[in-house]
Amino acid sequence: MSHRPFTRRTTSAVAGLAVVALAATGCGGDDADTGGGGGAAETATIRVGTLPIANAAAMYLGIQEGFFEEEGLEVEQTVLQSGNEIITGMVAGDYDFGFVGYISAGIAAARGVPVCVATASDATGTTPEDDWQVLVAAGDSPIQSAADLEGKTISVNGLGGVAEVMLKAAMDQEGADWRTVELIEVPFPEVPAAVQAGRIDAGYTSEPFVTTVLDQGGKVAFAPQSAIAPEYPNGSYATSQQAFQEDPELMERFEAAMTRSLDFARENPDAIREIIPTYTKIPADVADRMRLPVYQSELKVDEIDEQMGFLEEYEIVDEAPSADELICGD
Repeated sequence: MSHRPFTRRTTSAVAGLAVVALAATGCGGDDADTGGGGGAAETATIRVGTLPIANAAAMYLGIQEGFFEEEGLEVEQTVLQSGNEIITGMVAGDYDFGFVGYISAGIAAARGVPVCVATASDATGTTPEDDWQVLVAAGDSPIQSAADLEGKTISVNGLGGVAEVMLKAAMDQEGADWRTVELIEVPFPEVPAAVQAGRIDAGYTSEPFVTTVLDQGGKVAFAPQSAIAPEYPNGSYATSQQAFQEDPELMERFEAAMTRSLDFARENPDAIREIIPTYTKIPADVADRMRLPVYQSELKVDEIDEQMGFLEEYEIVDEAPSADELICGD
């Protein structure tokens, strides 16, 4: 039985590959009354796997503002350290929803993991001056464009992940040869020290570590994702295919609460800066100065589809899902 798609979109994308098979495990929403008698839904506890980063702030702000409560949802968050942990937990039934990147969700789906994207979350900035996930370098580095990266040693937080894919795509778009780049793994928090020590020519990192590098006299050398397109989709909230099919009404309530949360976050950056230190280790003075993600409530299907194409183009997976296959409900 098919369900009406509940996610908000900006465009349509052409359907492509087959939807991955459903898992044998279920999750979540067990205490929700789906309103079969026409009454108001009872409060449901939803479990969300999230990360200790600014990108997740919109959900925390939405909880604080009562948007989830108004949808009859009580949110139980578990802070994890990687998207892989979140995806594994969702499929195992530990979490009803999880904060993951489109790239990570696409890789998982391509490898047969039964996940789908439920809502949008965040996007990159518009320029190197406001983008929050960028390549940083020493202040005296000559790197200031994609072409300058050729022949250099560049760090990414994980080979075969978002950073590698976006770097290659941006260099291709700028006419630079990514094949000449030596990629090594350096976790985001270690990039400032690696730059200072001269271990790398440039490092891909995210806030608050971008601000750390700038405080040390370093600079933003190149912003791959905003170079591809301003406000390029980055993060989402995903769920398991089985959870979506078992309780689409609960999914709609979550989507409604997240949409309000993301729209509110986009319009209230000061509130975001205030809430970041409450669930991360980012100090308040850094939260006041750091670059913020762009919170985005609409699923930009064309851009998501482009990212799925990158997974095949750069041989991360053999066959990637289309955006329509990745988004729940199609």
